[in-house]
Amino acid sequence: MPGGTRELILGGAGLIGTTLAASLRARGHEVVALDLKAGCDLRRVDDAPFLACDRVWFLAWDTGGAKYIEAAESQHEQYRHNCELSARIFDALARTRRPFLFTTSQLAGRADAYGLTKLMAEHWARQLGGKLARLWNTYGWEQPDARSHVVTDMVLAGLTRGRVECLTDGAERRRFVYKDDCAAALIALFDSTAQTADIAGSEWLTIRQVAEETARQLGVETRFGTARGAEVIIDPENLLPDWRPSVSLNEGIARVIAEARAYIQAV
Repeated sequence: MPGGTRELILGGAGLIGTTLAASLRARGHEVVALDLKAGCDLRRVDDAPFLACDRVWFLAWDTGGAKYIEAAESQHEQYRHNCELSARIFDALARTRRPFLFTTSQLAGRADAYGLTKLMAEHWARQLGGKLARLWNTYGWEQPDARSHVVTDMVLAGLTRGRVECLTDGAERRRFVYKDDCAAALIALFDSTAQTADIAGSEWLTIRQVAEETARQLGVETRFGTARGAEVIIDPENLLPDWRPSVSLNEGIARVIAEARAYIQAV
């Protein structure tokens, strides 16, 4: 799309949102990023930011790594928050008729709060004519907390405790894609005539492989549990024809390590 458009990112302070905002600005677009982390509760937002933009990116969601989305104590809050969020945002989109892209997940439809609310929102977005990007295991450095994802947690453990730890045996598989590649694919999808796409890494990798590569780069040991981790093995079938990830796992982990070291030095 030509430069100078006004882009509204809902969930613009998260891992993908901040990367997407930087990528859009680098392409000459004007970006407004709204996020609960920045004090904007999107369950209460009015129509004004929608009316002031050309396109909407619906990234906001009550989510996190497996340790959060699978936790029994977080299920009610995820259902409540994501249903309220969907109702408010889709209502505004229906009224303002702005073109939008909704980020769903390869876990949509799984029998938990995250999977079921994502599936509901997929159908809602499709009914309103929105585009759907199905994300697979996007990673990059994040603020470490109860919601951070596995690569951040591995790197932080290696740097602060001298070992990379996994609660599982590490056999579960993922299709990791670095945040910069994810943002590029999202833009390519919105700029294209396609309505849906899977955004995934180029190969299946085990958590053990990721842990061992992280440990190798840090020069520390690995430690694995005995439990078998959950996995959803469904190959992505709807990749964008002209997009492929450019950041290898080794390079992506190296970038996360560099950002983690800067974070540790700053705190």
